[in-house]
Amino acid sequence: MITKDYSDQIKIFDPATVGFPVHVIGAGGIGNTVIPLLAKMGFPEIEIWDDDYYERRNGPTEVAYSDRFFGRPKVEVAKETVDFLLGYSDMLTLHQERVTADTILNGYVICGVDSMTSRSDIWNCIQNCAIDIPIYIDARSAGELVQVFAIQPFDMEDVENYESWLFDDHEATPLGCGARNIGYMSTYISTIVAKNLTAFIRGENIPFMVQKDLAKSF
Repeated sequence: MITKDYSDQIKIFDPATVGFPVHVIGAGGIGNTVIPLLAKMGFPEIEIWDDDYYERRNGPTEVAYSDRFFGRPKVEVAKETVDFLLGYSDMLTLHQERVTADTILNGYVICGVDSMTSRSDIWNCIQNCAIDIPIYIDARSAGELVQVFAIQPFDMEDVENYESWLFDDHEATPLGCGARNIGYMSTYISTIVAKNLTAFIRGENIPFMVQKDLAKSF
């Protein structure tokens, strides 16, 4: 049995303080780095939701995954990646399916999907399960633009603010061919997501939205 020693991070984040499972919706562009990071940090229960498969175009942008996984379900790819990095993946539960308004979730929820239509479906689910969801983190990227929202679903001000950021896919930022994503974006976003989640678990105030344009940041 592998001994899990978190002594180097324990004063920043203690896995023993986690009171709920983490649901990661989307195991691709954002989830490919968020999932291994949370597993490394010691989150004891991580549930992964995705009905998609690993495609050749994902190779350069989903940097945590190996190209040998082409054609495989992304939830399985995530599990095998965590197995390779940690030597175990017993904290993972896989759901090769989409989250809909009828899905039952309980715990912390991270959204990393790539369409606003899917986000609307997920938000309907969050509202239906609001009493059981302490925090909902919605991570978005378009080109080099990053947006990470942190919502407490039982806080009406958060709900109203977040719903003003829900819109149809045709209203999303238009991107030219080949400008959808790049590898460093998911790494950057996963850092913000993990920071917000651990700060919330520590009882700290976290921003409703973090927005960065990496094209103008350096």
